[in-house]
Amino acid sequence: MYIGRLCLIGVSNTGKLFVGYRLSSRSFPDRIIDIESNRAKVIPKGDSSKSYPSHLFYNCIKIANLNNRTILIVGNGPHRDYIEKVITKEGQIMDHASEILNVLGHEQDEQRTPRILGIATEEQLILGLIGENGLDLKTFEPYPGKAFFVSTSQLQEVGEHIIKDFKAENALEIIRLLKEMTPFNKFTNYLGAAAAVLFNGRLDLACD
Repeated sequence: MYIGRLCLIGVSNTGKLFVGYRLSSRSFPDRIIDIESNRAKVIPKGDSSKSYPSHLFYNCIKIANLNNRTILIVGNGPHRDYIEKVITKEGQIMDHASEILNVLGHEQDEQRTPRILGIATEEQLILGLIGENGLDLKTFEPYPGKAFFVSTSQLQEVGEHIIKDFKAENALEIIRLLKEMTPFNKFTNYLGAAAAVLFNGRLDLACD
């Protein structure tokens, strides 16, 4: 089953806040994920930057700060960076995310790829997608052991794809889940994954 890019957000059984990103592609496979400072980036593999559209390389996970709070943001394109800039201002995170996604719409490629987004704070989880049929953006209460995910292809129903007993405790365990565990091991064309975990002010960020 091909699901394209995927965003995962939630809280582990022991109360650790996290986001995860799974990169898969059929058309542009020469890409990997790397870590730079407090972000995970989709970057070229080899000389692919010379032949691939520039929008295929982006920050997929970033750690932001808002009023002395750490916020984890995950997404499949530059909209993640735009949202990081506006959430540092006054107003609700949900409103800023909705505004940015509505302005940008889906990606301007032949497939009209949806933009997907996840935001995790200690107070709320936000997960959304904007595609040809408009915006689907929802907020969830952070609950221990519960995770939500959405993808750019097939698994596009926000709030319907849930893991109810999430046991991964660090970034590498989340990456392993995104690569090898059910239901993710049924998804094809895997290129890489990244995850960020926040607990008691300590951040764990890793990639595969």
